[in-house]
Amino acid sequence: MAEVEDLIEDVAIRLPGAEDIRARGQRRRTRARAVRGGAAGALVLAAAGAWGLLLPADGPEARQTVTTTTANPFRTADGEVVMRPADELPGYATWHWKETASLPKGAGPRSDALPQVGLDGACPASFVPADHPGQQRYSLLYTGSDHALAQHRLIKYDAASAARSQVTALRGAMERCGLHSASPTAREREEGSTVWSGTVDDGRTLRVTVRRWEYWVSVEEVLHGTPAG
Repeated sequence: MAEVEDLIEDVAIRLPGAEDIRARGQRRRTRARAVRGGAAGALVLAAAGAWGLLLPADGPEARQTVTTTTANPFRTADGEVVMRPADELPGYATWHWKETASLPKGAGPRSDALPQVGLDGACPASFVPADHPGQQRYSLLYTGSDHALAQHRLIKYDAASAARSQVTALRGAMERCGLHSASPTAREREEGSTVWSGTVDDGRTLRVTVRRWEYWVSVEEVLHGTPAG
């Protein structure tokens, strides 16, 4: 696979070749249709108003990993939004993810908006009052064995500057919850994602994968099992 390596804001970005992008797009297009058609899949779309940032936008943006492909990796040429299939979520071999319409009864708060993060109350420091910039939000929930939970959120902002500042705000929220930079999988590295991980108050591990393309932001959260009830 032909690759181009560039340096953007001190971050090395690896760009796959055109043939690989086309093949991957076809693969995702097929899977996206399967996700959208699944009876258990809960794809939620919401709209929001203007945002007043809680954190300064001049944070460590240089560490933000940005997808540099010219093709939108989150929407197909047919206009379908590309959500992550359950069998492609991190930890699938361990937690056996399945798409679900809602979280189990008794599960803690969740949100589609940034900078909120952490299923089942795993990152309470991120759930603070906030306005939201113009955006459209899509989300898909998953459950796994031993009460493991996961969520994929795609957020399309009205402007790339809003997407950048929201990722910076998200990073601050994750740091306040004790998460730290972690090693991505080979696929995540190829896609241009950054990964944050840490142990939350109840002893479980929360792992968050963040990826931005222009005014789109993708956030995948995986909360390992076991505490429940």
